[in-house]
Amino acid sequence: MLFDEPKPEPKKAERPALPAGFDLNYRIGFLFNFVSGKSTRFDLEPVLIYPVNGKTEYKRISLQVEKGLALLHSLDNQLYDDLMEFSDNQLLQWMTRTGNRFIRNHSGTWAHVSARELVNLRRHYIELLHKLWPALSQWPDLFVLKAGRFNNYQQQTVKLGQQPANFSFKVERSGQLISIKMILKLDGQESDLNLWGGFMFEKDGTLYLPPDKEALTLIDLFKNGPLTFPLTVKKEVINKYVTPWLDKYEISISDKLNIELVSPEAQPRVFLTELNESNLMLRPQFAYSDDVVLDYSEERNHVMETKDKVSIIRRNKDHEQKLYEYLRTLHSSFNTQRNNQYYYLPFADVMKKGWFITMMRKVADQGYAVHGLHELKKFRYTTHVPRFTITASNNVDWFDLKVTIQWGEHTVSLKEIRHAILNKQDTIMLEDGTLGHIPEEWISQYSLLLRTGTEENGTLRVSKLHYTLLEDILDKIDGNTVQQDIEARKHKLLQFDSIEKVPLSSEIKASLRPYQQSGFHWLQALDELGWGGCLADDMGLGKTLQTISFLQYLKEKYPGSTQLVVCPTSLIFNWENEIQKFCPTLKFYIHYGLQRQFSEAHFNDYDVVLTTYGVVRNDLEELNNFLWQYIILDESQAIKNPDARVTKAVQQLRAVNRVILSGTPVQNNTSDLFAQFNFLNPGLLGSREFFNREFAQPIDKFGSKEKTLHLKKLIHPFTLRRTKEQVAKDLPDKTVTVLWCTMDAEQRKLYNHYRDGYRNSLLKKIDEQGIGKSGVYVLEGLLRLRQICDHPALLKDTANEMKSSVKIEELVREVQENAGNHKLLIFSQFTEMLQLIKAEFEEAGISHCYLDGSTSLPNRKEEVTRFQEDESIKAFLISLKAGGVGLNLTVADYVYLVDPWWNPAAEQQAIDRAHRIGQTRKVFAYKMICKDTVEEKILQLQERKKMLADDLIQEDAGFVKSLSREDVEFLFG
Repeated sequence: MLFDEPKPEPKKAERPALPAGFDLNYRIGFLFNFVSGKSTRFDLEPVLIYPVNGKTEYKRISLQVEKGLALLHSLDNQLYDDLMEFSDNQLLQWMTRTGNRFIRNHSGTWAHVSARELVNLRRHYIELLHKLWPALSQWPDLFVLKAGRFNNYQQQTVKLGQQPANFSFKVERSGQLISIKMILKLDGQESDLNLWGGFMFEKDGTLYLPPDKEALTLIDLFKNGPLTFPLTVKKEVINKYVTPWLDKYEISISDKLNIELVSPEAQPRVFLTELNESNLMLRPQFAYSDDVVLDYSEERNHVMETKDKVSIIRRNKDHEQKLYEYLRTLHSSFNTQRNNQYYYLPFADVMKKGWFITMMRKVADQGYAVHGLHELKKFRYTTHVPRFTITASNNVDWFDLKVTIQWGEHTVSLKEIRHAILNKQDTIMLEDGTLGHIPEEWISQYSLLLRTGTEENGTLRVSKLHYTLLEDILDKIDGNTVQQDIEARKHKLLQFDSIEKVPLSSEIKASLRPYQQSGFHWLQALDELGWGGCLADDMGLGKTLQTISFLQYLKEKYPGSTQLVVCPTSLIFNWENEIQKFCPTLKFYIHYGLQRQFSEAHFNDYDVVLTTYGVVRNDLEELNNFLWQYIILDESQAIKNPDARVTKAVQQLRAVNRVILSGTPVQNNTSDLFAQFNFLNPGLLGSREFFNREFAQPIDKFGSKEKTLHLKKLIHPFTLRRTKEQVAKDLPDKTVTVLWCTMDAEQRKLYNHYRDGYRNSLLKKIDEQGIGKSGVYVLEGLLRLRQICDHPALLKDTANEMKSSVKIEELVREVQENAGNHKLLIFSQFTEMLQLIKAEFEEAGISHCYLDGSTSLPNRKEEVTRFQEDESIKAFLISLKAGGVGLNLTVADYVYLVDPWWNPAAEQQAIDRAHRIGQTRKVFAYKMICKDTVEEKILQLQERKKMLADDLIQEDAGFVKSLSREDVEFLFG
């Protein structure tokens, strides 16, 4: 448990009910029994009073017997519960809780009672009776038994005093003696000390309670009469007996004793001392004079003696408590410390977050003096506020910072303070042996700077890549050129749109949207500074177009230079098509396939060389011989693993500068960033060990917000990311793009085999029977080739032979690497293909819904609702026929058409499942097309025949009828 919970009070027993039909004319009285237990025990007992044959009978009711307790049904609940505290059961439970050990023997007395336990028992009686007294003092039938028996023939009535007994004291001198007399007053009249049961007073048939349970001590003290002492011990007598009673009782002191009461104004202060050599103790103290300093823990008034005179200093406890309660507010742990004497804090916590210095300042602001600081032996901290000053000078690639750290007159070297902060110390030893506190704001402001910079002869050298670490402390830096340099870099990288840039080349055959223009400007700014950057725009926002615009800019700025673009195999033909479309004057070479050339002269002939990560890994030695102006990595998350061969290969390539493109630079954890940014700007994130210790582990394992902010500060200038939501106004409502897929060798071999076989047989059949009668065979051939493009397993005879499909691999990659928080719709004309995708998604752990023609209406509705409402569902697999109409899936904004065909109208219906009323985001649709296959040729044929959606024939057979022999030869060529 975090704290000790109080023991629960015993559960009250339920009150017994009066038996049904019981009709007895009776009333209840109470008996104060001082006989039971022979003066060691007192009982408060209810008495049953009832008429019998014209006479009144009296019978005591046992609190131990349930039958008798039923007769008490007329008592209100509170009175009943308080009365039951006098039962044996409740008293035994109290004894157990308080550690008293009484044993009740067979005669009803309480045996084995020590003097101490007897006093405790009487104190308990007083507490219980104080609760009952208001009700009982008004009760009509009260009896007392102090001798003899209680029965029908012998009862003694008693009254209860309305007020408790009152004590006062007289302190007098008689010769060479001091006497102290206690005066007992009952109802305002002086009375003799007539005790019943050792704790209750009696006068004229009336009982009185002591004022409280503590009065028993006084009763025992004065039971034999006044106290007398020699005059020589006057001070001790006053200190021991008189001063504790001053604030509680009326006391008269004879003038003959030469005793005065004074109430000087106290000066509150805080005294620091050590507790157990490991804690700092804060003790509230009060100076009532130069010679009298009292701790808050001293509860008594103070007595001082000068010659024959004794002075009693009466303390202002309310005034003292104000300081005690104020000190409680200085630390959260003080709230649980209830010793009423002092507060304490372990040394380790005293300096956390600068608490000690802050506490000293707060206490001083309240006007309280602090004493005892110089007497501390283990805890020795300076109270000086430290100063941190920086003088900076500018170099080509770095800043030199001369750092001075001082506590008062003591100076600490940069090496020492850097070592302390890097080791997470919050204190440092000063020259005089005291400890200086390193402020928490220093650690937050300077720790990353000190970690990333290098210290040499008292100077901190900071790479200009890390200029953002100096932004927050510019006001502390003495050096105008450094401030100007930082502001200039900050302006170029963060306000690039406001600086005049080289306009877009006329060779670019596209109009860049405003955010794309900004991306182009940002890449220029990085080039001016000689730094690499990560263009991290959301998928579908045109990173390729922005990069192609930059490639043309590089061609014009650095004539004769060559840029290397590295991408996944599946995207190499995307780049080919995009360059041909947007900048046909860029001369490019695809370094891929079996007929690759490696000479430097060959690479010099091109503006851009396109290659893949796999080729770089295999051709590293040849590619590393060439100095590229720029290396651009597309889908740079491919090198996120620093230990991968491809990552090590890419890192070795030589280039003047570098750029990476990725919509998802972080896929799994923070570690993904290191290799990518180490490729961009080596040294930006330190060594791998430093990065893991400083960022990856604190962020990924412990969710450190502080480390996350530090990392963002480092990479922010070199990262440009815009999401679809941020640039929504610049986007069309719907964008349709081709996602090129490249078959592996095995899938390509199978495709070519079927293609060549169908081409030869179909052309022969067309020549013999004409195109009209050959249509069904053309459809069959097209179907088979389309199935191979999707997955060879769709051909039943190859189902157990080939397991790979480039389209499924690309789908899995898209979901895992590019989809981010977006939801996807995936359409296919083949339910068998959907089943294969479903199996791969399940193996990859990708959450999804499923719908085809066999899905029942209730299940269809359930799947749609689940996809729309469950945020954890990533994708919806839908057959084109089953999902082409009647669905509203506006939570999705990415649509993938696995096997697009000649009917754009059907494709459009599928896309419109997401792009419809209720959709608040821009929709991106991707047609998955296998390069150099019948799928690509259908696109070319549509363009060649200018087939617009409104003019297309809806049925396959009708489409085939529109084909010529040349078209068939083209499709199967």
